[in-house]
Amino acid sequence: MPDPMSPHAAARISAEQAEVQLLGTEYLHRGNPRQRRAAALLEELGVGDLPGVREWALGGTIPLGVDLPESDLDVLVCTSEVAAAREELTEQFGQLSQFAAWAHSAEAGAWCVTFESQGFLIEFFLQHRALAEQRAFRHLVAEYVLLQRHGAAFRQEIFQLKLSGLKTEPAFAQALNLDGDPYLALLDPALLD
Repeated sequence: MPDPMSPHAAARISAEQAEVQLLGTEYLHRGNPRQRRAAALLEELGVGDLPGVREWALGGTIPLGVDLPESDLDVLVCTSEVAAAREELTEQFGQLSQFAAWAHSAEAGAWCVTFESQGFLIEFFLQHRALAEQRAFRHLVAEYVLLQRHGAAFRQEIFQLKLSGLKTEPAFAQALNLDGDPYLALLDPALLD
Protein backbone atom coordinates (compact mmCIF):
# COMPACT_ATOMS: atom_id res chain seq x y z
CA MET A 1 0.00 0.00 0.00
CA PRO A 2 1.49 3.39 -0.89
CA ASP A 3 2.54 5.72 1.87
CA PRO A 4 -0.07 8.51 1.90
CA MET A 5 2.51 11.22 2.38
CA SER A 6 5.00 10.09 -0.22
CA PRO A 7 5.20 12.33 -3.27
CA HIS A 8 6.21 9.18 -5.18
CA ALA A 9 3.17 7.12 -4.17
CA ALA A 10 1.61 4.87 -6.80
CA ALA A 11 -0.68 6.93 -9.00
CA ARG A 12 -3.39 4.29 -9.51
CA ILE A 13 -4.54 3.62 -5.97
CA SER A 14 -8.16 2.51 -5.98
CA ALA A 15 -10.94 3.80 -3.74
CA GLU A 16 -11.14 0.32 -2.18
CA GLN A 17 -7.42 0.40 -1.31
CA ALA A 18 -7.81 3.90 0.11
CA GLU A 19 -10.75 2.81 2.29
CA VAL A 20 -8.58 0.14 3.92
CA GLN A 21 -5.55 2.44 4.19
CA LEU A 22 -7.48 5.19 5.95
CA LEU A 23 -8.89 3.08 8.82
CA GLY A 24 -7.16 3.47 12.18
CA THR A 25 -3.83 5.21 12.67
CA GLU A 26 -1.12 2.97 11.20
CA TYR A 27 -0.56 5.09 8.09
CA LEU A 28 -0.47 8.30 10.16
CA HIS A 29 2.59 7.01 12.02
CA ARG A 30 4.49 7.21 8.71
CA GLY A 31 3.30 10.75 8.01
CA ASN A 32 4.44 14.22 8.90
CA PRO A 33 4.99 15.31 12.54
CA ARG A 34 1.44 16.61 12.95
CA GLN A 35 -0.02 13.35 11.62
CA ARG A 36 2.17 11.36 14.00
CA ARG A 37 1.03 13.55 16.93
CA ALA A 38 -2.60 13.04 15.88
CA ALA A 39 -2.12 9.26 15.70
CA ALA A 40 -0.58 9.14 19.17
CA LEU A 41 -3.37 11.28 20.63
CA LEU A 42 -6.15 9.20 19.03
CA GLU A 43 -4.59 6.01 20.36
CA GLU A 44 -4.26 7.61 23.81
CA LEU A 45 -7.95 8.60 23.70
CA GLY A 46 -8.87 4.96 23.02
CA VAL A 47 -11.22 5.57 20.11
CA GLY A 48 -11.46 1.88 19.33
CA ASP A 49 -12.46 1.15 22.92
CA LEU A 50 -15.65 3.24 22.83
CA PRO A 51 -18.84 1.18 23.23
CA GLY A 52 -19.99 -0.60 20.08
CA VAL A 53 -17.21 0.70 17.80
CA ARG A 54 -17.04 -1.30 14.60
CA GLU A 55 -14.61 0.93 12.72
CA TRP A 56 -13.26 4.47 12.82
CA ALA A 57 -11.04 6.81 10.85
CA LEU A 58 -9.54 10.25 11.08
CA GLY A 59 -11.31 12.43 8.53
CA GLY A 60 -10.67 16.00 7.43
CA THR A 61 -7.47 17.50 6.11
CA ILE A 62 -4.81 16.23 8.51
CA PRO A 63 -4.68 12.71 7.01
CA LEU A 64 -4.49 14.29 3.54
CA GLY A 65 -1.53 16.52 4.40
CA VAL A 66 -3.38 19.69 3.30
CA ASP A 67 -4.23 20.87 6.80
CA LEU A 68 -3.87 24.38 8.13
CA PRO A 69 -2.60 25.19 11.64
CA GLU A 70 -6.19 25.57 12.87
CA SER A 71 -7.41 22.28 11.35
CA ASP A 72 -9.13 19.98 13.83
CA LEU A 73 -9.21 16.22 14.23
CA ASP A 74 -12.44 14.91 12.71
CA VAL A 75 -12.91 11.41 14.11
CA LEU A 76 -15.49 9.42 12.13
CA VAL A 77 -16.92 6.55 14.13
CA CYS A 78 -19.26 3.72 13.21
CA THR A 79 -20.77 2.41 16.42
CA SER A 80 -23.73 0.21 17.17
CA GLU A 81 -24.14 2.11 20.45
CA VAL A 82 -24.20 5.83 19.59
CA ALA A 83 -25.73 6.93 22.91
CA ALA A 84 -23.32 4.82 24.98
CA ALA A 85 -20.31 6.08 23.03
CA ARG A 86 -21.48 9.68 23.49
CA GLU A 87 -21.95 9.10 27.22
CA GLU A 88 -18.48 7.54 27.51
CA LEU A 89 -16.89 10.53 25.76
CA THR A 90 -18.84 12.88 28.03
CA GLU A 91 -17.72 11.01 31.15
CA GLN A 92 -14.06 10.88 30.09
CA PHE A 93 -13.64 14.31 28.49
CA GLY A 94 -16.57 16.49 29.63
CA GLN A 95 -14.27 18.56 31.83
CA LEU A 96 -11.94 19.52 28.97
CA SER A 97 -11.89 22.90 27.25
CA GLN A 98 -14.49 23.49 24.53
CA PHE A 99 -16.43 20.34 25.40
CA ALA A 100 -19.83 20.14 23.70
CA ALA A 101 -22.17 17.39 22.48
CA TRP A 102 -25.09 17.80 20.10
CA ALA A 103 -27.33 15.85 17.76
CA HIS A 104 -26.19 16.27 14.17
CA SER A 105 -28.65 18.43 12.27
CA ALA A 106 -28.43 16.66 8.90
CA GLU A 107 -27.82 13.02 9.85
CA ALA A 108 -30.64 11.38 11.84
CA GLY A 109 -29.35 9.47 14.87
CA ALA A 110 -25.83 10.90 14.60
CA TRP A 111 -24.11 12.84 17.37
CA CYS A 112 -21.10 15.13 17.51
CA VAL A 113 -18.85 15.45 20.54
CA THR A 114 -16.05 17.99 20.60
CA PHE A 115 -13.31 19.01 23.03
CA GLU A 116 -9.74 20.27 23.06
CA SER A 117 -6.79 18.10 24.01
CA GLN A 118 -3.03 18.45 23.53
CA GLY A 119 -3.37 21.44 21.23
CA PHE A 120 -5.96 19.84 18.95
CA LEU A 121 -9.67 20.56 18.71
CA ILE A 122 -11.18 17.09 18.37
CA GLU A 123 -14.63 16.43 16.92
CA PHE A 124 -16.13 12.98 17.09
CA PHE A 125 -18.88 12.13 14.62
CA LEU A 126 -20.76 9.12 16.00
CA GLN A 127 -23.10 7.26 13.70
CA HIS A 128 -24.62 3.79 13.36
CA ARG A 129 -23.60 3.63 9.72
CA ALA A 130 -20.59 1.94 8.11
CA LEU A 131 -17.80 4.39 7.30
CA ALA A 132 -18.04 3.54 3.60
CA GLU A 133 -21.60 4.95 3.71
CA GLN A 134 -20.72 8.13 5.64
CA ARG A 135 -20.36 11.22 3.45
CA ALA A 136 -17.33 12.55 5.33
CA PHE A 137 -15.47 9.26 4.84
CA ARG A 138 -16.47 9.08 1.18
CA HIS A 139 -15.10 12.62 0.70
CA LEU A 140 -11.90 11.62 2.50
CA VAL A 141 -11.43 8.58 0.26
CA ALA A 142 -12.07 10.54 -2.94
CA GLU A 143 -9.72 13.36 -1.90
CA TYR A 144 -7.02 10.89 -0.84
CA VAL A 145 -7.20 9.03 -4.16
CA LEU A 146 -7.17 12.28 -6.15
CA LEU A 147 -4.14 13.56 -4.25
CA GLN A 148 -2.31 10.28 -4.88
CA ARG A 149 -3.16 10.29 -8.57
CA HIS A 150 -2.45 13.96 -9.29
CA GLY A 151 0.80 14.28 -7.33
CA ALA A 152 2.68 16.94 -5.38
CA ALA A 153 1.79 19.96 -7.55
CA PHE A 154 -1.91 19.19 -7.17
CA ARG A 155 -1.51 18.79 -3.39
CA GLN A 156 0.20 22.19 -3.26
CA GLU A 157 -2.61 23.76 -5.32
CA ILE A 158 -5.20 22.40 -2.88
CA PHE A 159 -3.18 23.72 0.05
CA GLN A 160 -2.91 27.17 -1.53
CA LEU A 161 -6.65 27.26 -2.22
CA LYS A 162 -7.27 26.36 1.42
CA LEU A 163 -4.89 29.10 2.53
CA SER A 164 -6.94 31.54 0.45
CA GLY A 165 -10.00 30.63 2.54
CA LEU A 166 -11.72 27.85 0.62
CA LYS A 167 -13.04 24.80 2.44
CA THR A 168 -11.60 21.46 1.36
CA GLU A 169 -14.32 20.21 -1.01
CA PRO A 170 -14.66 23.56 -2.83
CA ALA A 171 -10.86 23.66 -3.18
CA PHE A 172 -10.85 20.24 -4.86
CA ALA A 173 -13.78 21.20 -7.09
CA GLN A 174 -12.02 24.39 -8.21
CA ALA A 175 -8.71 22.62 -8.86
CA LEU A 176 -10.50 19.93 -10.88
CA ASN A 177 -12.88 22.36 -12.65
CA LEU A 178 -15.92 20.50 -11.33
CA ASP A 179 -19.33 22.08 -11.87
CA GLY A 180 -22.18 22.23 -9.39
CA ASP A 181 -22.20 21.47 -5.69
CA PRO A 182 -18.61 20.49 -4.77
CA TYR A 183 -19.78 18.23 -1.94
CA LEU A 184 -21.88 16.19 -4.37
CA ALA A 185 -19.37 16.36 -7.23
CA LEU A 186 -16.69 14.69 -5.11
CA LEU A 187 -19.05 11.79 -4.42
CA ASP A 188 -19.45 10.97 -8.13
CA PRO A 189 -17.87 7.51 -8.64
CA ALA A 190 -16.88 8.48 -12.19
CA LEU A 191 -14.41 10.95 -10.72
CA LEU A 192 -12.26 8.06 -9.50
CA ASP A 193 -12.50 5.85 -12.61
